[in-house]
Amino acid sequence: MPVQLPPSLLSCGASLRRLYLGVWLFPFTIDLRRGPGVFPHLQELGICHGITQERDLQYMLACSPKLEILALIGTFCLPDRVRVRHQSLRCVVLWHSLVDEVGAMAAPQLQRLIIYCTNSTGPGIGRTIKVKIGRAPQLAVLGYLDTAKHVLEIGNTIIKAGVTKVCPSTVVPSVKVLALKVRFRVAAEVKTLLGFLRCFPEVETLHIMASDNDTDYYEDHGQVKVRDRLSSTFWQRVGPIGCVESRVKRVVFDQFTGWTNEVGFLKLVLGRAVLLQKVTVVLARPDSAAMSEAMRKLQPLASKRMWATKVVDNLSFVVCGRMAGHLCWYKEASDLSISDPFISMLGLH
Repeated sequence: MPVQLPPSLLSCGASLRRLYLGVWLFPFTIDLRRGPGVFPHLQELGICHGITQERDLQYMLACSPKLEILALIGTFCLPDRVRVRHQSLRCVVLWHSLVDEVGAMAAPQLQRLIIYCTNSTGPGIGRTIKVKIGRAPQLAVLGYLDTAKHVLEIGNTIIKAGVTKVCPSTVVPSVKVLALKVRFRVAAEVKTLLGFLRCFPEVETLHIMASDNDTDYYEDHGQVKVRDRLSSTFWQRVGPIGCVESRVKRVVFDQFTGWTNEVGFLKLVLGRAVLLQKVTVVLARPDSAAMSEAMRKLQPLASKRMWATKVVDNLSFVVCGRMAGHLCWYKEASDLSISDPFISMLGLH
């Protein structure tokens, strides 16, 4: 069990610019000195493998007027809600943590919100995390939004599966790099994916991670439930998706296995994205049989006749495996000099 951090440590922050605290119970801040003079120069705060009450996290934010980067790494259930109201914060990272709600409530300078391998605090299957976007006009990099685990709320509206039209209050036009995780064998999540995409009409780089983590949904890995069999014309009947049809220049599809809905989604993008320049497909399984099968399904998509793009020079369709030995690390996600942290996290260029 972590020991409590000495409260006196929080009174030594007058000159600190970076502060990382790990394997501690965060001290109670109720009786501590408050205000912007406590951490007047702090720009980066990391809380690692610790337990922090929501009120104590809010104390740190309120006492750090120049804070730009907040990283919660391996936090245990507390804070269970991370609600960001801060004037200078540019990057928030939740990495292998347990939370119930993440919200960019009032963050005028926030540029990126990274949620990676983060689960709900509650026990059992089916628990979700609310991801709320309030006032974050500079938010440019967002992900991974998970169609199985996340309930997306924009303004005061929850984005549900099957949404085909969005109103101005449910659109986030600032996002340019978007990463989504989806179980393509689950029809409701495929429809949620399409609904999410419609809320981000200016996305230029789209990351899709296929997930086969559906043991709570399928007893047999090869099974597909009847209700999840999308009709043969489903992808042809998908309505307009603004970012795909007028903005997307690059698509990265990670953990591709060759499931029918994965191929259908790629066909949809290739057939509509008039500005598309580069597609990268990262295969899920490295064994030769799986790779051969995936390549067989991808080969027709590599034909430029499948593409709607009007960009005729430097078109690229790349299929690769994951880089051996490459590990994702939260520092890449929070490095503001990297324009697309998801590319870096995959070890791609």
